[in-house]
Amino acid sequence: MDALTTPKLQIRNISKIYNEQKDTPALEDVSFDVQAGELLSILGPSGCGKTTLLKILVGLLPPTSGSIYLDGSEITHLPSAKRSMGIVFQNYALFENMTVLDNVVYAAYLKAKREKSATKAEIRGKAEDMLEILGVSHVAGKYPAQLSGGQQQRVAIARTLIHNPAIMLFDEPMSALDVDTRLQLRDVIKQIQRDFGTTMIYITHDQEEAFAMSDRILVMRNARIAQLDTPENIIKNPADEYVKSFVVDNIQKKIDSLSRFSR
Repeated sequence: MDALTTPKLQIRNISKIYNEQKDTPALEDVSFDVQAGELLSILGPSGCGKTTLLKILVGLLPPTSGSIYLDGSEITHLPSAKRSMGIVFQNYALFENMTVLDNVVYAAYLKAKREKSATKAEIRGKAEDMLEILGVSHVAGKYPAQLSGGQQQRVAIARTLIHNPAIMLFDEPMSALDVDTRLQLRDVIKQIQRDFGTTMIYITHDQEEAFAMSDRILVMRNARIAQLDTPENIIKNPADEYVKSFVVDNIQKKIDSLSRFSR
């Protein structure tokens, strides 16, 4: 395939069967592409396989079968550190004994030291720039426990972004945040996508969140893909009754609820 048309990420026939669940696959023959610069949401209820898929993509879990390609090169069996993927977790995963700035500097410095690609001073300057971009430079000297949940998540995003990953993965990053903070972080993530051209995969169970942020949405059901399309096309042409009920009807209920509230 021509390099100009090769998707950023290609997932081919990925299946996962846990030893204790031989009759119930966690993933079954999952295939899809992610285009460069795209924000693709993986949407589904608990137990549908989306977290298993994320772990396989980032290299935390091996697939039972199938292949993964990044920029046309197979990475199925590469360790996490060599996949050029960054992940932002729901629980922030910040070092409580380090300041905000040191949290962003630390992992980037270890990587730069191994690769002899930058000095600590250069990394520190880049970290300060990232905190400025994420709007948390004013808390650079504070510790995670002194920050709000939204501030901690911005720091976690800055820590991931400083590595300039080929793909950023988000694992339900806003589940623990209040509505106003979630709305602000949606804008932050979309701004990063626009400014950096970052390819993003966003795991969520929240239909509204997926539809507000995504270029395309992959809807999962029982370890398989139910539909993959743009938000507009899913609304207009749900693939089946499950997609209509889980996605379209729930979105409509939220719209109706907001309409009643605003009267």
